[in-house]
Amino acid sequence: MRKVSEEIVSIFRNIGYLLPLALFTGTCVAEESKSSQEKAQKPKRVQTVADILEQPGVLTPKGSFVLDTSFSYTQNSSNSVSVVGYTVLPSLIVGLIRASDIDRTTLTFGLTGRYGITNRLEVEARIPWVYRSDSISERELNSGSNQATLRNVDGNDIGDIEAAFKYQINMQDPPYWIGSLRFKSTTGKSPYDVEINELNDFEELPTGSGFPSIEPGVTMIMPIDPAVIFMNLSYIWNIKDDVKVDVTIPGDDETEDRDIQVNTIDLGDTISFGAGMGFAVNPKFSFSLGLSHKTILKSKINGSASDDAKVLQLDSLSFGANYAIDRNTTINVGASAGLTADAPDFQLTVRIPYTLKP
Repeated sequence: MRKVSEEIVSIFRNIGYLLPLALFTGTCVAEESKSSQEKAQKPKRVQTVADILEQPGVLTPKGSFVLDTSFSYTQNSSNSVSVVGYTVLPSLIVGLIRASDIDRTTLTFGLTGRYGITNRLEVEARIPWVYRSDSISERELNSGSNQATLRNVDGNDIGDIEAAFKYQINMQDPPYWIGSLRFKSTTGKSPYDVEINELNDFEELPTGSGFPSIEPGVTMIMPIDPAVIFMNLSYIWNIKDDVKVDVTIPGDDETEDRDIQVNTIDLGDTISFGAGMGFAVNPKFSFSLGLSHKTILKSKINGSASDDAKVLQLDSLSFGANYAIDRNTTINVGASAGLTADAPDFQLTVRIPYTLKP
């Protein structure tokens, strides 16, 4: 009888150990665990969704390094009618009228490294290589020509290198909040560093914006097993700068012609908002749906916006899929389609993050 009692007490003691453990592992984000099994289970689901949509979820664990290689393909097209000349009367134009059909293709190869300083804080650096190609079909409506001319312009070089800090604000109870601060450099070829022709068209395409920027942001992640709801909000502040524009200023008999003019350009800032849901089908595969919106404010030259400047609205719908090859390697495929005229028509991104643990 005494032996049976001891066995019953032992069973209840084991249950007392296992019950808090089960409750602890049910939380997606928690303090660093002593059990290696808990470490593998806690971040897995949220991290999977974060990999798909490139949103900060459960951050890189302390001492771990993630090497993320990526490839992005972007396709966009636009139709425009431009006038090179001036208007004498509302119905009389002196100059050249051109109708253009432009197909733009951008390929970006990226190498990103993330390192977990603590379980709450990680740093990130990204180096992109950009290739751009524009196919421009033009027709001069008032030149008497019945055929369109085709012109191809391309450019490739390193893009704008970025660095970011991400901090997870709360670790215990959902929803989880992550703050981020991203810096973008001007290592890419600026639009003001490439040559243009007499019609103000690029002779070579730029690979960077030409302006540094700072982007603070906040992300919310709400695990609702087996789904994860996420939202993010950010603001891109483009720092204004003096830009040298190649122009010709005629001189008089005593002075020579000047071909440099300096303008202060303030590129329009961007307000971004996104939301969506990720769903884990099984421990290895998950997918997600999301909607993103960007509002690009007017750019200013020498402190004032031009008369034809406008606020741009970019909306896109995205779909992503993630597959875990093993415990340290995943493959992420994401696709997005533009819903507004200013948004890219289609974008495809493939990423392969690989985790190096200490």
